[in-house]
Amino acid sequence: MKTYHFFPVFLVLIFSYIGLHFYAARWLARSFALGQPAAHWLRLALLAAAFLSPFTMFLKRYHHGPALELVYATGYAWMGVIMLAAFIFACSDLAATGLRRLPGFQPQLLANTTLALLALITAWGVYGGQKVPCIKQITIPVKDLPGELEGFKIAQISDMHLDSDWKLRQYSAIVDEINAVNPDLVLVTGDLLDPGIDCAAGLAGLTGKIKSRLGLFGSLGNHEYYYGLERSIACYKTLGIKLLRNEARVMGKLRLIGLGDIHTEHLTEADVTEQLKKNSNGEFTIVMSHQPVFYPAIAAAGRYLVLSGHTHKGQIFPFHIFTKLFYGYLYGLYRIGDSVFYVTSGAGTWGPSLRWLAPAEIPVITLFKNQ
Repeated sequence: MKTYHFFPVFLVLIFSYIGLHFYAARWLARSFALGQPAAHWLRLALLAAAFLSPFTMFLKRYHHGPALELVYATGYAWMGVIMLAAFIFACSDLAATGLRRLPGFQPQLLANTTLALLALITAWGVYGGQKVPCIKQITIPVKDLPGELEGFKIAQISDMHLDSDWKLRQYSAIVDEINAVNPDLVLVTGDLLDPGIDCAAGLAGLTGKIKSRLGLFGSLGNHEYYYGLERSIACYKTLGIKLLRNEARVMGKLRLIGLGDIHTEHLTEADVTEQLKKNSNGEFTIVMSHQPVFYPAIAAAGRYLVLSGHTHKGQIFPFHIFTKLFYGYLYGLYRIGDSVFYVTSGAGTWGPSLRWLAPAEIPVITLFKNQ
């Protein structure tokens, strides 16, 4: 029976993150021939900076408001910058191993070029994190699809991580994008909320503008639990999102199941398949499952269309690699048996408001009968 244990992974992530700062300090000191005192102070400065992002998370959870938005943005942005810096510095070191054999190699030129490249990619990442995601049209053939669902259109919102006023502005543009395609159903597959935002008139007003023939349904992501489970459930109700938590809703020939967040609720494969079998009746069924896990077991339990998010497609390259190793299903369309799975890169960002080589998206899925 497969379960996940996160504490060892959490420790590895923490020590790795601190290690990135020491590596960056060492690279800068070596590349620019800093003296011992300057190198020492640089290491201390970057070690202190390693605690900036965790401090930001703590601050945002307990003290949030417009006056602190710049502090939040800086703290989270640093997380992205140091990750990019460590990756680009490592690429520079690899390039240097080959280039130093060439006559006329200039280490200082390579170091300057590396910093310029870091600035360019950081700006590219900031742009990727700020821009409004585009609609991604996806057509999915379904075996024995009921005739009344031919051409049925589903818009998916995932991983918005609404935690600031500027993300509300981004969300407003996303609502307009969704309404322009006239979906039959809109599904929120988790991580809509994060500490830093209140379920107030602004958010409720924007969500209330979403138009779809069959309404707006949602499932929980792990960040709804961080936001506060009861608070999140109340917020979803205020927003008019019909929350399905390990339960089903039948709409004509369509059956919709929403799972709780698998990892946060410590659900096993057996728990998930039991929920599916309990809530299924052999008809075409859509499953909202925030985290893309247990896919083979879900496929073995029946025939489903499963919509997930959570991975952000890595959000900032090269973290696609680690996300892929951990989850297996990083992004896109997967077919297992008679079931179809779609993992979206998400519509927003978590932590640093950067995306590099992992663009955000709003999937719009159209169903048709597979002849």
